[in-house]
Amino acid sequence: MHASAIRIRPAQPGVIQMSASRYLSICLFVLVMTGCVGSGAPARPEGVTVSGKIILPNGSPLTGGTLILRPDAGLFGATALVQSDGSFTLQDTSGTPTVVTGKYQVFVSFPNPNHASLRKSVATRYQESDDGDSDLFVDIQHPSEELIIQLKR
Repeated sequence: MHASAIRIRPAQPGVIQMSASRYLSICLFVLVMTGCVGSGAPARPEGVTVSGKIILPNGSPLTGGTLILRPDAGLFGATALVQSDGSFTLQDTSGTPTVVTGKYQVFVSFPNPNHASLRKSVATRYQESDDGDSDLFVDIQHPSEELIIQLKR
């Protein structure tokens, strides 16, 4: 008998025998069904709908740009196009019109070259989302149609 050979004993009464491949298939099925094995991506928690206005330090609405909310903890950020009256409706980064509850750091970007004058009206710390220097946070816990984000000087 080779050293790598497996000895198989006759089944004892009350003991179920099965092949190794069938056993592994059952184990994998149990792991998948219990959520231990999956696509690898974490499931997105249920979100809430949020809209509101973003206000400049002088009290007037921001009239363009993109609002970016970077999660303080977690994986699910949010963005919104800022309308000419300062209003916005948040969506997650996959385009779903809901936002996972939590605390977010606030940033604004101006990808449109026509927004150069707007860029000057917003402090640099709110425009540098890669550096994480914003001192403004919003805590989203419930659906809201009236979230006001007040930028500072």
